[in-house]
Amino acid sequence: MSNKIILKATHIFSKFASQKEWLLKDFSFDAKTGEIILIKGDNGSGKTTLLSLLCGIVPKEIKAEARGKIIINGIDISNLTLAQSSPLISMTFQEPDYQLSFPKVIHELAFGPENLNIERQKIEDRITNVTELLKIDHLLYKDIATLSYGQKKLVTIASILTLSPKVLLLDEPDDGLTVASLENLKRCISCFQKDKLFIISTTKSYFNDVADRIITLS
Repeated sequence: MSNKIILKATHIFSKFASQKEWLLKDFSFDAKTGEIILIKGDNGSGKTTLLSLLCGIVPKEIKAEARGKIIINGIDISNLTLAQSSPLISMTFQEPDYQLSFPKVIHELAFGPENLNIERQKIEDRITNVTELLKIDHLLYKDIATLSYGQKKLVTIASILTLSPKVLLLDEPDDGLTVASLENLKRCISCFQKDKLFIISTTKSYFNDVADRIITLS
């Protein structure tokens, strides 16, 4: 594990218009490249909100009252658009249909790196590597609309891995996956772990054996 702090969240507060009390109140933590951190807690404890705050979706796309500072790789992301911050930090949603935009799997996986003007051969290499690790290479030319819920989840996870940000936020990635797919996902995360920070929200114990830390929200 690297000793480099890649993410620093300081004095984070957040609540939505319908809430009287802060959902997240004076929450701070640092994280290093190479870590796998689990965010746990009951439903409604703020796991998804925390991940959304870390990458800027809250409050830039989902309106909420938010305070605090989030620094990624030395950069204050509050000054960046979501498109500008995506090479630094990106998130997969619990519900994959909210994130999938293209008819074919291969187009979904190529979109992120294409927007960053990555060379075509490097994009193809990333797609091959990720889909083989997740064992979804047979889905590359499938229509996304025909995929199962679990397959769609794996495609959204593959899309963030082909984008290859420094920090990857996975919201309930274990939801809807078979045991075999979960094992493939854990192996895939381990392959990328050295140069990345993974923050995973979950209510289950599937990732406990690979986690460096568990943060529990109450």
